[in-house]
Amino acid sequence: MARRKKRDYEAAITELESLVDRLEQGDISLEESLKLYESGVLLSRDCQEALQQAEQKVQMLLQQSGQTNLVDFDTNTTDS
Repeated sequence: MARRKKRDYEAAITELESLVDRLEQGDISLEESLKLYESGVLLSRDCQEALQQAEQKVQMLLQQSGQTNLVDFDTNTTDS
């Protein structure tokens, strides 16, 4: 099986968005749709791995600075 080149996070997201746009247009064959879907799954995995690596780096930096835990980001908080 051939090795594929992993893309950086931003490139993978951009390509994933492009794939979604093509799939949403609905003017491609089932075979092409499946190929695009498969590519999207692989890109999604690349993104997940990149995010996990970034989180690990943040954890390491926090530990080095004496902090031990990450605090969850609350998207429901609004500035009033």
